[in-house]
Amino acid sequence: MKKIRFVFIFLLTAIVTSSCVSSLYPISDNENDFIFREELLGRWADKKMETQITIQKAANRKYSVAVFEKKKNSIPDSSYFSGFLIQLDNQYFFDCTPDTDHPQFDCMGEETKSALLPLHFIYKIQDIGKDQLSIFGMDIDSMQKFIAKNKNLVKHEKPGKDHILLTADASGLQKKILINKEAAFVFSESKIFNRIK
Repeated sequence: MKKIRFVFIFLLTAIVTSSCVSSLYPISDNENDFIFREELLGRWADKKMETQITIQKAANRKYSVAVFEKKKNSIPDSSYFSGFLIQLDNQYFFDCTPDTDHPQFDCMGEETKSALLPLHFIYKIQDIGKDQLSIFGMDIDSMQKFIAKNKNLVKHEKPGKDHILLTADASGLQKKILINKEAAFVFSESKIFNRIK
């Protein structure tokens, strides 16, 4: 039981203290917007093999995503997400939330699971090739600049100095960030993954 508490406290600390931009709401609340691209399925790794991603098909045009990261001088980190893909103005966007139905979460009780806030992480998928995938995450510094320049445009909160929580609904996220050309620079954390064969 102590081990479970330690793991849970560690996860909460990691989530709260890491620099990130997340959203309270999904980028679409209409399942008819979800699209499925077979090319995303499989195992992917960055050039240094420090981050590996496994993407599998889930129900209702969704994906099951496992992320494994090698950390220097520590235990490898594994994260499990449920995600979906939408297309806006010929651009793909991927929305993922922690997959609390994954067996990794079985050590948590139902009350604990129900208390977790299902934050959404939003990525722009630039290229979906047969053997290469370009993913762009939201950069916190770029998002802070965008918010400072457009003070009342994007609803948000700052639960910590290194965390921006977007609070706009799906329609607001789409109009004010995803398809807003002035906001395109917030997706500046790029990573290229190659298919593992």
